[in-house]
Amino acid sequence: MKIISLITCICLSLAFSASPLASPKPLILGAEDSWPPYSNKSGQGISTNIVKAAFAKAGLETQVVVRPYARVLQDVKAGALDAGYNVTRQQNTELEFIFGKEPILQASAYWYFRPGASQPATTPKKLPHGYRVGAIIDYEYGDIYEIERRRFKEVRVPRQVQLIKMLQQGRIDAALMFEEEANQTLKEMGLSNTAVQKGMFNHTSDIYLAFSRKKTHSQELAQKFDQGIKKLKETGEYERLLMPGILQ
Repeated sequence: MKIISLITCICLSLAFSASPLASPKPLILGAEDSWPPYSNKSGQGISTNIVKAAFAKAGLETQVVVRPYARVLQDVKAGALDAGYNVTRQQNTELEFIFGKEPILQASAYWYFRPGASQPATTPKKLPHGYRVGAIIDYEYGDIYEIERRRFKEVRVPRQVQLIKMLQQGRIDAALMFEEEANQTLKEMGLSNTAVQKGMFNHTSDIYLAFSRKKTHSQELAQKFDQGIKKLKETGEYERLLMPGILQ
C-alpha cells in the first residue's frame, strides 16, 4: 500500500509540474511590431501593458516576443507561442484560435482617403467594383468587409506607413486603418491628422488575446486571463492602462 501511494504521489506531482500554470516558466506571448499605440516595433504599447498586467493579477509570468503580425498568427497556430495579440474574433479566427470572454480592448476602424477626395459611398457595400483598397497583411476588418472585399482590388502591405504613403501618392483609392493607429503613425511620420481624410466608419473590433489550439492548457489560460482583466477593472487599473504613453 505504501508503494502504491508513493507511486500515486509521484505521478500526481509530475502531472502538476507539467502544467504551465504550475511551472515557473513564463508564458510566451507574441506581440506584433507595427500597431502603435497598442504594440510598437519594440512590442511596447497599450495592449502589451494590459496583457502583462492581467496575467500578473492571475499570478502568471509572461515573456513577450515581437514579430510581424502575420508571423505571430502563424506561430500561435503552430504552437510555437502560447498566445498572440491583437486579434479580432470573426468567423475565420474563431476556427483557428481559442479565445476567452474578455477582450483586451476595443478599437474602431475607418476608411481613409486623400485630402479633398470625394467619397464615393457612405457604406462599404456601396463602393464601386474594382475600388483600390489598401489594408495590412492578415489584419481582420470585420465580417462585412470580408464579404465585400472580393469586389475590390485589394493591396495588402505589412506597415501602416506604407498605407499612408500609397494613399498620398494616389496608388490606392482608400486605406482601412484603425483610428488611434492612424493618428499615432501620422505623428511618427511628422504629419498632421489632415494629411489624410478620415471617412466612413468601418467597424469597431473587440481586440483579443488568441490562444493556440496546439497547447493543452489554452482554455484554462484563457480563463485565467479573463479573471485578470476583471480584477484590473475592479481596481480601476484598467482605465489607467488604456492611456497611451504608459510603459510597464
